[in-house]
Amino acid sequence: MLPRTIRLKGFTKENRHEMIDYAINSISKCSGWVTNHMMYANKMIVINFEIEVRGVRELLHLLNQNGLVLLEKSNEIIKEFPDNIVQTNGNKEITGSINITFINEEPTVRNHIPAIPG
Repeated sequence: MLPRTIRLKGFTKENRHEMIDYAINSISKCSGWVTNHMMYANKMIVINFEIEVRGVRELLHLLNQNGLVLLEKSNEIIKEFPDNIVQTNGNKEITGSINITFINEEPTVRNHIPAIPG
């Protein structure tokens, strides 16, 4: 059965700006597009996307390169997309997200939130 959504988690020690760009480009290369993102200081980003079923396996392959390491549970998602499912539902779109944790020595960036008047 085809999953409705995929949730990926990974980590990297690479430059966060380059890794964000790499993840977004990988999604685009695999017949997907970014719908939203949320950056949590300089330590983590969550990128939400939609992707055609035919691009999921290639996306998992691309994301496991260039210094990004997907967790085992994320790598096991490929088992939910065997050839017969991909061929039957190739153009169907599903939602997904990738959570990337950045392991770095940078100090945590804090965003100042102004007080709400009134």
